[in-house]
Amino acid sequence: MNRISQLAIFGLGLALFTTAALADTSATPTPPATLAWAAQHFKDTCSSCHGADGAHPIPLPGNPPPIIAGQYRDYLAQALMEYRDGQRQNIIMAPQAKALTDAQVRALAAYISGLPTPLHTLPLQEFGH
Repeated sequence: MNRISQLAIFGLGLALFTTAALADTSATPTPPATLAWAAQHFKDTCSSCHGADGAHPIPLPGNPPPIIAGQYRDYLAQALMEYRDGQRQNIIMAPQAKALTDAQVRALAAYISGLPTPLHTLPLQEFGH
């Protein structure tokens, strides 16, 4: 291989490396999955359908959003992961959940499960036990 070909290949490799490095630095970093992050994400995203407190969903035609405040943390995490992974179908929830990491899902579930709720567990005697 002659010297010009070697320089051309080196230059091409350097250009590709530089482009990849610039692409990586321009990517938006994933926010930390803290309760503070979850509270802000809930306010910015979830509250537009589920209500500012998660307990008073915005009335929508068709299938209204559920009350999620105070729901079990594990249930919320599972539901979000199922929306994200395509196991549950919902035109609004799927794209919202797709953007979340596992840690962010857990933080959101922890935050939402701690919100005051009108939901309650019925005493066993009300089930005839």
